Amino acid sequence: MLIEQLRTRLSAFNDTFGFDCVTVEQRSYQWHKMRLGVITASGIDAILAKTGSATRDGYMATLIAEIATGAPSEPVSAKALQHGIDNEPFAIESYSFATGEIVNQIPFVYRDASMRCGCSPDGVTEKKTIECKAPWNTRYHIDAIVDGRIKKEYQEQVQFQMWVCGTESVDFVSFDPRMLKHNFFMTTVERSDLFMKKFDDAIPQFIMEMDAKLERLGFKFGEQFKA
Repeated sequence: MLIEQLRTRLSAFNDTFGFDCVTVEQRSYQWHKMRLGVITASGIDAILAKTGSATRDGYMATLIAEIATGAPSEPVSAKALQHGIDNEPFAIESYSFATGEIVNQIPFVYRDASMRCGCSPDGVTEKKTIECKAPWNTRYHIDAIVDGRIKKEYQEQVQFQMWVCGTESVDFVSFDPRMLKHNFFMTTVERSDLFMKKFDDAIPQFIMEMDAKLERLGFKFGEQFKA
C-alpha cells in the first residue's frame, strides 16, 4: 500500500528532527521546518526556467536564505494561497465521493536520504497520490473542464510529485466552489519520461550551483534542520 510505503520512508527522518515526521500537520511549524531549503513542487517551474533567468536565480536565493536564516520564506500571494488552503478539504471530499477512494494524509515526502527534494501530496490512496488545486483564477478551472488543458505550472508540479514519490500516476483535481455548475474536475495524469529526464538533468545542476553559493557564504545544506 502506497501510504504505508511513504510513511515508512518519512519516519526514517524522525531522528533528524526530534519529532514524529509522519504525524506532523501540513503548514505547522514542524512542517515548515522539514521544508527549509528543500526543492519542492511549488518551485519546480523556476528550476526548469532558463539558466541565469531571474525566476531561477530568485528561487535559488530563496532556498539559500531559508538555510542561512533557518526560517521559511513568506508566500508571494497570501490571498490566493489561503483560497487554496480553505477549499482543499472540500476538493478532497468531492474526490472521495466521486471515486469511492479513502484518502489518507501524509505531511511531506523526501525523494531520498539527501533531503534535497520533496513534496506534500494533498492526499494518498492505495496506489497513487492526489494533487488538488482551487485556482484563484476561475479561468484555469474552466480550461481543465472544457479543453482538458491543465496549467503548465500544475503539470510540472504533478510530474515532480511522481518523480519524488516514485509513482506512475497522480489524480489531478480542480475545484472551484464559485462555479454554479461543474465545480469539480478530475483527471488521471500519467508519468512522463520526458519530464523525468528534465528533472534528472536540471535538478542536480541546480543543487550544484546552489551548494557553491552556500559554500561562499559559509553554510552547508542540513544546518537549517539543526537550528
